[in-house]
Amino acid sequence: MNKLRINNSKIGTKDKFSQLLNEGWHEADLHVHTYYSHDVLPSKFLDPFVLYEKARQKGMKFITFTDHDSMDAYDHIGWDKEGLVPGVEIKIKDMKNVGHSIHVNIYELNKVQFKELMEIAKVKKDIFAFVSYLKEKDLPFVYNHPYWYDHGEKPNFRVVHKLLQLFPVTEYNMHRVWQKNALAMKLAEKYSKGIIATTDTHVGDIGRASTFAKGETFREYFQNIAEGRVYLNPKDLTTKMLRDEISTWVELIFSLDVVRLEKVVHTQIRALNYFINWFLRGAFEDYPLVRKAAERFFSSLAKSGAPAFCYLELQNVLVYKMNRQLRTVEII
Repeated sequence: MNKLRINNSKIGTKDKFSQLLNEGWHEADLHVHTYYSHDVLPSKFLDPFVLYEKARQKGMKFITFTDHDSMDAYDHIGWDKEGLVPGVEIKIKDMKNVGHSIHVNIYELNKVQFKELMEIAKVKKDIFAFVSYLKEKDLPFVYNHPYWYDHGEKPNFRVVHKLLQLFPVTEYNMHRVWQKNALAMKLAEKYSKGIIATTDTHVGDIGRASTFAKGETFREYFQNIAEGRVYLNPKDLTTKMLRDEISTWVELIFSLDVVRLEKVVHTQIRALNYFINWFLRGAFEDYPLVRKAAERFFSSLAKSGAPAFCYLELQNVLVYKMNRQLRTVEII
């Protein structure tokens, strides 16, 4: 494949964003997780109330929480707070038409629609029925991080460009490496689809990446995005960003601000799950010196950047394999 280039015409600058806000544009981060997601720590800093106020302080007109297969955050915070847009991230694994799992963000849905969508995703497992339902109900929806796949799956990257044509908008995701984000942007351009820049944050880093568009209602805002009237404040995954995020995880795990103690954190890494849940359940509480030593060790390891470096090196290998599979697909 040729080296991909990001289309800078959609990417703003600090001065441009100030100008846009003065002209009545609005900023939002449309992919945010609370502690109601299975892979988010049960920390009070990740409570929907806390994240809502954080987004308000940052001047976000629209605020949404897109937890994995859950809308419990809205039962907790309320469904009608000012600027709050009900949202969810649903995973669907259609082996016949796709071959691997994909994630879809949906907005402005209610409890009944959520239940019906989960039925399609988990029972029918049919991406075409899923998208047809979204279009029938006129719900805004986004194809999240299109080159993502679940741990242990064999992804079918060749189908991504066909899938994206079913969606009004795709995503430039802060937790993906630049090559995958560049491909997502190229596909959006090729098929005249909208694109959003998001954090997909699991540690409360709301607004670090964001999307600017006009619209006094969320529906108007999303429609402008879908039609390409948008500026992005994007970020790509870097060693420093990942190092800082891992350090935040360590701090939250060892802190005393944990709530929802009954929760079991489930990430895609089995060993990490064991470690996190072990300490969340009070490992070594009767041995404070041992617990302190463990905290210092893992904190030093995280701050060294070694885990972040290893992860990004692995991503580079996976990108190489992805590119080999995509050589027969005309993207650019």
